[in-house]
Amino acid sequence: MRNRALSSIAVVVVGIVPALLGGPYFAILLSALGVLGYREFLRLCAPLPADRVPVTGYAVVPAFAVAGLVDGPGAVGVAAVATGAPLVAVLLRSDGGASFTAWALAVAGSLYLGVPVYAGVALRMAHGNVDAPWFRSLSATVAIGNDAPRGLAWVLIVVLATWLGDTFAYLVGRAWGRQPLLPRVSPKKTIEGALGGLVGSGIVGGVGVSLFGLGLPAVAGVTVGLVLGAAGQVGDLAESLLKRQAGVKDSGALIPGHGGVLDRIDGLLFVLTIGWSVAGLVDWMTR
Repeated sequence: MRNRALSSIAVVVVGIVPALLGGPYFAILLSALGVLGYREFLRLCAPLPADRVPVTGYAVVPAFAVAGLVDGPGAVGVAAVATGAPLVAVLLRSDGGASFTAWALAVAGSLYLGVPVYAGVALRMAHGNVDAPWFRSLSATVAIGNDAPRGLAWVLIVVLATWLGDTFAYLVGRAWGRQPLLPRVSPKKTIEGALGGLVGSGIVGGVGVSLFGLGLPAVAGVTVGLVLGAAGQVGDLAESLLKRQAGVKDSGALIPGHGGVLDRIDGLLFVLTIGWSVAGLVDWMTR
């Protein structure tokens, strides 16, 4: 448990520091995590009936990060490449159904990791200001280049809601968990732990919108936190399903106490996308 706690704190610090520095640095971090995650995804695909899954995701994931740095329809083009490039690769083969499966897995992996990378970078680049003078000052001081304080505020809420939700779920589930949540996918997860995780994410949302000056009432912040927390738990279960299908316990062994990169960012992959969508909707409604 000690290794898990230390690794969890280290991962959060590694994630927050590039976010503080600005969008390009956050893009580099997410690209690196996405590429490592794609490598582990290919490992999960190895036991499946697919011959040589195309490795196009290694280029697609960083391309999504670049698209997130630039306003415009670039993400649509990258998604098209994510779909078309592996199709071209398998069309050059003659192994029939295995090629079809390999193409589907390559597209799924590229979008599974690439879309959250785009969403996270685009969220960090979000325009707008905040009402908290201390946070504006912090953002302007630590950022290199365009500080985008509102984007930073949203990213911090997303990252902290994911982390605290995961921590609360683990601690509550370990102490009071009795009722299985979805035993056929993840036997150790419990309903009590899931509820504890939602409480942790809700706290981050309620406190974060006021502390960072997003101009929302606390109840709205709690609601945002609950939505993010639920998304994180779905992402966690989704990766558990992938591992169960592949017949492995962990996606890798890179992070002590957590397994691989996917084991650590599984919830964040969903929360980044949902957080970007929620932030865009909230900011549009409060203009």
